Amino acid sequence: MRPTALLGLALAAASSTLAFAQQSEVPLWLNLPTAQGLMDSSFAYRFTHRFQERARSNSKEAFGLDGNSNSGLGLDFAMPSTPGTSFQIYRTPDNKTFTVALHQVLVSRPDFRMAVRVERYDETIRDLSFTVNAREGLVGTAAQVPMSWSGGGVTLLVVPTYLSSTSTQRKGVTTAGFGLRWDMAERHSLMGEYYPRPSKVKELQVQLDSTTTRSLESGWALGYAFRTKGHRFTLLATNVGGTTPHQVLSGDYRGIGPNRGGDWTLGFNLVRIF
Repeated sequence: MRPTALLGLALAAASSTLAFAQQSEVPLWLNLPTAQGLMDSSFAYRFTHRFQERARSNSKEAFGLDGNSNSGLGLDFAMPSTPGTSFQIYRTPDNKTFTVALHQVLVSRPDFRMAVRVERYDETIRDLSFTVNAREGLVGTAAQVPMSWSGGGVTLLVVPTYLSSTSTQRKGVTTAGFGLRWDMAERHSLMGEYYPRPSKVKELQVQLDSTTTRSLESGWALGYAFRTKGHRFTLLATNVGGTTPHQVLSGDYRGIGPNRGGDWTLGFNLVRIF
């Protein structure tokens, strides 16, 4: 499915009058974009931090905190002339990736939200020895239609996604991410996200060494979020190392995909809204 088809589907489903919630939010849960957005003339920054060392069951490695990490920084701006529209730029050292995105809220009701998001990603790093299974220096487009349903303190998030290029696929990949959030109290939430392995990479075997191969894994993330008036802090555990759509949802990032089994890592997000 092409990005234009996804955009057409989103616009057709949102043909009714748009209604926007009053609260301004950066469209980010753990890794997935949401159907919310910044309002009026607000702007925000997002700081993402992902430890690369696997969390261990003893204190020698401080549960992965002693290892390497990737820290990303992004800025989000609301466009006051177009209600529900925001623009985002983001940079992460993970393959030296730079992204720009346009996010448009289409429907915002207490029980249902919907948005459309188009993101351009550009990796500048190439020819690394630990990515022998993958193409590097990727440039491509992600088109997404985040939708969420809320009720009784529980929110279900579905994010249909089209990626024009991935680490192992030169043609487009269509997939989806799923999320679930439980608002335990006004400021406290538990969240989970699931990133199924796309059908195009279902049969792909990862070459770990000269004698060992394995299938690609599906991805997941679990987290706790604390909210104040202007801050959003999220602590998470995940088996995916990236933060952008083509890193998290492609299923084949760096040619090896998510970590296998219980090899998960820690991370956190920090958002400040002005």
